[in-house]
Amino acid sequence: MITWTKPIAVSLGLFVLTGLPVSACNLSKEELTLSLIGDWQVTNSFGTLTFDGKTIPLPAGNSGQARIIPTETGLAVIGDMAPGTHELEFIEDARFTLDAPSQTILEAGEYLFGEKPQIVTSDEAALIVGCAEGKMLPQIYTSGRFQDPEGLVDFEVFLFVLNERSMYGILSGKLHAMGGQAKRVTRWSR
Repeated sequence: MITWTKPIAVSLGLFVLTGLPVSACNLSKEELTLSLIGDWQVTNSFGTLTFDGKTIPLPAGNSGQARIIPTETGLAVIGDMAPGTHELEFIEDARFTLDAPSQTILEAGEYLFGEKPQIVTSDEAALIVGCAEGKMLPQIYTSGRFQDPEGLVDFEVFLFVLNERSMYGILSGKLHAMGGQAKRVTRWSR
């Protein structure tokens, strides 16, 4: 049995001063598209770094701003963490899921960084926001490339749209200079 706690709901950005927003699984694609346009606060938290066949925990990462804008073909995102304009795509066929990292990685992260990661799986997120049985949260995806001080990074962002004020997912980056792959939990809120 899963017990929901306020910290998990807060980590998803579900508690806001004006009450609980409408779950995104109850919006049409057109309503959802319009509701996502605007400014977002992006918070990157706990993650992992894999290189040379080993995976280690990463502490909470940087935060920044992003803006979702309308385009002729749909939506795009611009932001200060990944310069440029990157097309956003709704994922409808090949759905992705979020699973928690191994218990060993979670414990090592807590030991090394003094933070207990709040990882919520895709199934848990759908339950928390109140999707009806058989309904899935809308998913969006973007990718691109940028030059970081440490070298070239190819990135992908996989987000579950929880509601018009909150998205939750994974930021993944291929770090060319070191030949590694970093993944972090990312939360977008406003």
